[in-house]
Amino acid sequence: MSEQKSRSRHLIDQEIISAIDLIPTTDLTETTLIESRKSQSQMMPHIDVTQLFPVTFEEKSVPSYFGGPDIRIEIIKPKQSKYKKMPLYYWIHGGGMVLGSPVFDRPGNASLAAQHGFCCVSVYYRLAPEHVQPSQLQDCYSALKWCIEHAEELGIDTLKVALAGGSAGGGLAAGLALYIRDQKEFDIHHLRLLRPMLDDRTSIAPDHPYAGEFIWTKQSNYFGWKSILGLEPGQDGVSEYYVPARAQSLAGLPATYINIGTVDLFIDESLLFAKQLVFDGVLVELHVYPGYHHLSAMFPEAHFSSEGAESSEHALLKALQLL
Repeated sequence: MSEQKSRSRHLIDQEIISAIDLIPTTDLTETTLIESRKSQSQMMPHIDVTQLFPVTFEEKSVPSYFGGPDIRIEIIKPKQSKYKKMPLYYWIHGGGMVLGSPVFDRPGNASLAAQHGFCCVSVYYRLAPEHVQPSQLQDCYSALKWCIEHAEELGIDTLKVALAGGSAGGGLAAGLALYIRDQKEFDIHHLRLLRPMLDDRTSIAPDHPYAGEFIWTKQSNYFGWKSILGLEPGQDGVSEYYVPARAQSLAGLPATYINIGTVDLFIDESLLFAKQLVFDGVLVELHVYPGYHHLSAMFPEAHFSSEGAESSEHALLKALQLL
């Protein structure tokens, strides 16, 4: 897409805009999904985080509480913890519900473990369209519940639990938080939503004049939501655990941090979700950054990338009373 024809390029922060030309914007479909997964797998860095940070790394399979297959998780801990019991950081990866794995997020989780003493756990939930909801909810809930029930083995503090996710993982984290709230089996104490994918109806709404032009498009969003729900997006009767923007009330959720970019496709749904959190009496911190904030991780030294990392880290530590 040429700069002359672009409708939103001028709205993207100049420090990160070069990524727009490096990452192709294509509409994800059933036909292109296999190739996209293959390309992503080849791009995934094979990084040994134990060589970069003073942490330990372990993979484990844990049982489903719903009779499903065992769930693979990654556990990253500091080699020397500053706490008798470590706070738990439970991360759900992005990828539009149909792509991705925790591999991309290992360095960030390892850094968090090394710097702040977290036990960081990432979950390999089943992907759509091969598996539709509630597969993802059940996998994410089961792995987190296993951690809570094995707190002594993991060395974690069940009174300091953060639930986090990026993009599709942010949507899954928000839905999981609602499910945890209603099940009342255990508590979480902070919800961290980075550029969250919250509302299936965005994929069938009228085109936004500026958002959704680059990388994750409305068509890709439609494919992702149809894949995870197993039906056309926008229908009545969809569970709020699958589509958290459908929730009648967000009351009872823990202190929540949200960040989003101005031309992210998810901008409107993130703003509305934050508004609903405020209305329902939930402590919320919302940050809106110029441009496509999904690109921030590629440019960690950029001003808004750094500011976003600092603000989200502060919110996390404050919510868990670690400051």
